[in-house]
Amino acid sequence: MDSSPKINPKKPMLVVGSTTNPKPYVVTGPPPGFSSKPGLKRYSDDRDSNNLAIKKSRTVVSAQDGKKIVALDVKPLAIVEADTPRLSRQFWKAGDDNEDEPVPRYCSNDAAVRVHPQFLHANATSHKWALGALAELLDNSLDEVCNGATYVHVNSATNEKDGKSSILIVEDNGGGMDPGRFRECLSLGYSRKRNMANKVGQYGNGFKTSTMRLGADAIVFSRCRGTNGNKTTQSIGMLSYTFLYETRKCEAIVPTVDFELVDNTWKEITYNSTDEWFDNLETIVKWSPYSTQDQLFEQFDHLEEQGTRIVIYNLWDDDEGKLELDFDTDPHDIQLRGVNRDEKNIEMAKTYPNSRHFLTYRHSLRSYVSILYLRLPPNFKIILRGKEVEHHSLLDDMMMTEDKTYRPVRSAECSSNEEMVADLKLGFVKDAHHHIDIQGFNVYHKNRLIKPFWRVWNAAGSDGRGVIGLVEANFIQPAHNKQGFERTAVLAKLENRLLSYQKTYWTSRCHEIGYAPRRKQANHVTSSIETTRQGDKKSEVPFNNVKHDKGPSSNAAPARFMQNGQSSGGNQLNSQGVTQPRVVGDRMIPDNRIKIEKHGHGTSFNEARSVNQAAELQKVKDESAKHVAELQRQRGQLESQNKQLKAKIQDLEKSKDDSQKLVSKLLNQLKQSAAKIQDMEKTQKVTDNNSGKLVVELSNQLKQSNSKIQDLEKTQKFKDDESAKLVNELKIQKALLEEGLKKVRDGSTKLVDELQREKAMLEEESHKLKQSEAKIQDLQKSQIEVTAIFQEERARRDVIEHDLRKMLRESSDTIRALTMKVNSLEAQKAKP
Repeated sequence: MDSSPKINPKKPMLVVGSTTNPKPYVVTGPPPGFSSKPGLKRYSDDRDSNNLAIKKSRTVVSAQDGKKIVALDVKPLAIVEADTPRLSRQFWKAGDDNEDEPVPRYCSNDAAVRVHPQFLHANATSHKWALGALAELLDNSLDEVCNGATYVHVNSATNEKDGKSSILIVEDNGGGMDPGRFRECLSLGYSRKRNMANKVGQYGNGFKTSTMRLGADAIVFSRCRGTNGNKTTQSIGMLSYTFLYETRKCEAIVPTVDFELVDNTWKEITYNSTDEWFDNLETIVKWSPYSTQDQLFEQFDHLEEQGTRIVIYNLWDDDEGKLELDFDTDPHDIQLRGVNRDEKNIEMAKTYPNSRHFLTYRHSLRSYVSILYLRLPPNFKIILRGKEVEHHSLLDDMMMTEDKTYRPVRSAECSSNEEMVADLKLGFVKDAHHHIDIQGFNVYHKNRLIKPFWRVWNAAGSDGRGVIGLVEANFIQPAHNKQGFERTAVLAKLENRLLSYQKTYWTSRCHEIGYAPRRKQANHVTSSIETTRQGDKKSEVPFNNVKHDKGPSSNAAPARFMQNGQSSGGNQLNSQGVTQPRVVGDRMIPDNRIKIEKHGHGTSFNEARSVNQAAELQKVKDESAKHVAELQRQRGQLESQNKQLKAKIQDLEKSKDDSQKLVSKLLNQLKQSAAKIQDMEKTQKVTDNNSGKLVVELSNQLKQSNSKIQDLEKTQKFKDDESAKLVNELKIQKALLEEGLKKVRDGSTKLVDELQREKAMLEEESHKLKQSEAKIQDLQKSQIEVTAIFQEERARRDVIEHDLRKMLRESSDTIRALTMKVNSLEAQKAKP
């Protein structure tokens, strides 16, 4: 009976048919006699092999009876077919579980605390706004500028597995992540940016919440160049809520595989066993948007030497069953459907271009990203669906700006090394004269927009309209979703100060953009009262100590009280005991202190203040009425002048028409006279005397006609000068229109040239792609040939090994027989 081992089936080879990678991937097993320990990297000694290792069979052949013994194998990431309802495609319903289904229990009874898969969904609900989640991924790419990142590209594509659903791709060429940092990124709450300068990330939660808010699943590809003697590595990790939900996992599991560049060849990094590495890879392929391992590894071709590529798939639907992210409306933008999209605002944005970002940032990613950062690094680009996003400073939309500096009092909420100062830019939006309801402060934190167009003044009327501001407050902590700030006392103080700035600015300058002037008399009266009261405190005498006598010659008031009242610039008492108003400049400010009337009866302070306020308000109303009447009078004058000018223009046009008719009539007469002269010259020989007289007479008539024509031409010239001015104005307007048309034509020409260049580049890339496909086919053919040769060589080696084993057994049997013969001979020889 032949007990030789059989050749086990091989695992699919992980060879990427692409020229970008140095050499095909090689997954190797341990060398003979090498013990497997946790955390130990294992490589094959055969460096010339271009084939992937075969996943070793767990079948063991017994040496005694030749029976096959199969060892028990517990796979930590075993793929379980879904036996529960599929995950809902709507984000706000994805966290609901079917009550009829049993809740999965924990896999063991140990004391470990686990993270349930539904926590991924619950954690992502911190993002109420999908574009805010996308901004988190852009923050991570911008933080990689220090590691050489020059761009981040946000794009959409079609799922290769089903061929119809859309996927979202965020890719940058930053420093990438080594296996350690890669696991930190996929872990909950780990962040190295908390205490780093100029880093927005703090909580180590942005990647998880943002990807899970945009779609149910995400797969990450990252390549990191080796530094400080380390080798270049690349990693694949899958954060899949669909996988965890539909396989009823009891804890959040993230399958990952790592590679390392050894001798210009990518080889796997194993930590426990090769079988676990293969299980992770099979899980990723099964639940990823890529059908084969080759398609999975081809994603690294987009990263070149370093970078990170995030692919988000199974994107969420809205309540109507459509994708929440709109990829169809604008081929160079990603927009939102539903309540964030307001068609009225979109139409207004076309009419008011300086207010476009206020009207569109809620539904347009391109509009939001253009103002997302206060400053962009000089060599860094944000590319959205193949077109660069132009950075926009909101200062360009402002006019009549004012600078403010806010220095809050340091409190216990702020660390000692934070600079408690914020520079503020305040002004009207350039479209403010249209009186559209646009206002708010754009508050940045460490260069990142946290609260766009924060409305701190909610007035019932039109107060505050058109005022926008710009402020960077680094001393206030943003919330986890970076769409607001933590509600602290420091934020409340900032809000109150911004409200004060806006009210003061609006009240003092609103009339410059067409609003009615706002009155500040109430505040003025209050401040004058406070000033008077503070000035009187120094010379204050108790009212009960002053005696009031009847009659005009009363001297009951002490001399000290009178002197202090005069020296402090206050009001003075007349001979009848009544206070006189104090004169300041050209204004008379009534006294707000206690009045002493003629008969000695004092009025209360509140009554005096109300009387003074009423008088002041009445005065202001009278002045306002006069101002309005003057404006109406001026308006009437302008309208009458306008009517007169129109009448003059009509008269000039009428006289011009009349003079033209008269000139044409005289010209006709002149032509008739010339014709008559010609006729008379023909008959001159017959009637010389008569014709001579007639010629003289006609000549005189001709001279008279010429003089009349000259007079008319002088009159016409004067009238033409008036009309020439109008013609010149029309010519100027025409020149301006032609210049604008020329600019539009130049812009369209540049756009056509750009499109032609892009078309040429696309054709060139298509040609290169065809060449790459041809090379891939050649490599696949050579791979098949090498595989066939390898299989033949392996079969031949197995046959030789079988023959050698057979010869070894025969030799063993011969040795055993000879040994027995020798033993029997020695036994016979030993007998007497």
